[in-house]
Amino acid sequence: MQTYYYELFFQTDKEYLNLFLDLVFSLNIDAIEEKNNGIYIRSEENLELIQIALQNFHLKLCKKLNTSINYHSTLNKKENKNWIEEYKKSIQALTIGNIHIHTTWQEAKKDKINIIIDPALAFGSGHHESTYTCIEFLQKYTDNSKSCLDVGCGSGILSIIMAKLGAKVQACDTDELAIVASKENAKLNQVSFDDIWVGSINKSLHKYDIVVANIIADILIILEKDLKEKTKEGGILILSGILNKYEEKIKDKFKDLTLLECKHKGEWLSLVYKKEKNNE
Repeated sequence: MQTYYYELFFQTDKEYLNLFLDLVFSLNIDAIEEKNNGIYIRSEENLELIQIALQNFHLKLCKKLNTSINYHSTLNKKENKNWIEEYKKSIQALTIGNIHIHTTWQEAKKDKINIIIDPALAFGSGHHESTYTCIEFLQKYTDNSKSCLDVGCGSGILSIIMAKLGAKVQACDTDELAIVASKENAKLNQVSFDDIWVGSINKSLHKYDIVVANIIADILIILEKDLKEKTKEGGILILSGILNKYEEKIKDKFKDLTLLECKHKGEWLSLVYKKEKNNE
């Protein structure tokens, strides 16, 4: 064990946190923890380049969305105290319906569909409210007859769950490192994707029985037309990652679809829509 480790702490607005975490998930980081209204990243490797990457991402995100987003970070070098083992003890396995999410050092459940996500990817493991509700909805609507698309796949957990449920899965993310992480997690979980690409939904030439987009409200609004277009007649569109304060704005944008379910969990909202046959 090294004498010192590095600790990077950052804070940003809640509605944009998942976008920053998607970047963090895809990097080779030992541990990530949510605490004190922010995110701690810890590693025995110097995290200066990670800090620069997050700062650059913040600037690009502000420019892309044409808005001001709060962000700040600090980087410290600290005396080591076997924090990796302590952090591992703090990671809890999670069961959502028939899905059991655990790390490589935790036990699987024989009567559940097991998903393996290691600690550096804890935020892509279903613990966040928006991911939790997506997993609930996917178990209800996904089966082996379905073709599915995961828009903004991040760690790949939703894609992996749909594949475990027997669906034919495609996935995309604008972050190349997220694609790498999704592929690695798929391999760890012994599933494969029909296709996965760097970029957004508009690169797809197909339409799907289920389209799931667990991203922020601003991006859902930008992708509105593509999300509707790529959902088959009679298909299901699941939208998540929406803060409650954007509920009416999102519902207004997707009011031409049939709202099947609306679920609140904490400060977050998830919606399930059906594209009726006359919506083409």
